Amino acid sequence: MATPTVRKWLMNKFKDINRARMKRHIEIIHENTGKSKLYIRLDMAWNFLVYGTGYTDYFRGDFINLTREEKKTFATARRFYKLIAYMNDEQYSIILGDKLIFDELFRDYLHRDFVNLRNCTVDDFARFLQGKETVFAKETRGECGHGISKITVSRIDDLPSLYDRLCENGQLLVEDAIIQSDDVNAINPYVVNSFRIVTVYKDGVAKVISNALRINQDDTEVIGCTNDLYFRLGEDGRIDSNVIDDYARVYDVHPMTGVRFADVCINGVKEAFEMCEQAHLRIPQVRYIGWDVAFSVDGPVMVEGNEYPGYGILQFYKLQGKRTGHLKEVADFLGDEYEKIRL
Repeated sequence: MATPTVRKWLMNKFKDINRARMKRHIEIIHENTGKSKLYIRLDMAWNFLVYGTGYTDYFRGDFINLTREEKKTFATARRFYKLIAYMNDEQYSIILGDKLIFDELFRDYLHRDFVNLRNCTVDDFARFLQGKETVFAKETRGECGHGISKITVSRIDDLPSLYDRLCENGQLLVEDAIIQSDDVNAINPYVVNSFRIVTVYKDGVAKVISNALRINQDDTEVIGCTNDLYFRLGEDGRIDSNVIDDYARVYDVHPMTGVRFADVCINGVKEAFEMCEQAHLRIPQVRYIGWDVAFSVDGPVMVEGNEYPGYGILQFYKLQGKRTGHLKEVADFLGDEYEKIRL
């Protein structure tokens, strides 16, 4: 019989279902496999009960075509919670969960100025804004691009009112704008595109085990969790995977700018990997970290760290056509220790 905790988890997962998106995933699987939609729904439900596989996990992992052993290598919501519980000390994870604390600890990796509205006056805020064109106000615990406002300094009519509004909204972190590199601007210049780098720590060593760059398809000015393209990068800056969207469509060119992905080369990828590995050594108590990095005109800069980072795009089967998931990447680094984790 399910425990109260498990029952609560199940109820929350059902409540959070985006039924339109799930329906679209089922339609794509039906088109690709010829399996009936009823069969897919039943198989999806069975995998949810056995592996904790949500409909997005099921789709991105191509679970309908995997063996039992292959499925065990994929992160699912339930298994990932357990992995994070084993790897990360909650008392230190707050460093990643609060953007203000994060910015203070990793200030030298940000390469931009910021102000904390928790402990500054309106006059302090005015001094911070002097000489700036654009800044971004952020919720301290915002996720997926939510709770971010772009502020054009020259258009501020009433600074005290803006200050009060940001405080009321919980947008207590205000940062300089990141000036994105020409390499990435060529693909999409309207937003600072986010490069997810995952590092794992063991025995004094932090190592990059996975990455994925998220690129907006349109002219949205804040990176979000939908309408994006994803791909992996090698140390040389070249794309070493397919370029895909949320529905596993593969792209050869960017739909808005027309840039050919085969021609893309982004400078600073190796430096970004090294930066995240070095930064991780400051909080070894949090052994699994998903970093968000941007490519600026001055090189890679830290955007934020995540105490419970999304894993879905890291194991999207369409990226590299692999039949193993993100947990294999973790297991390969941890070695025998991985067998101790009860997932």
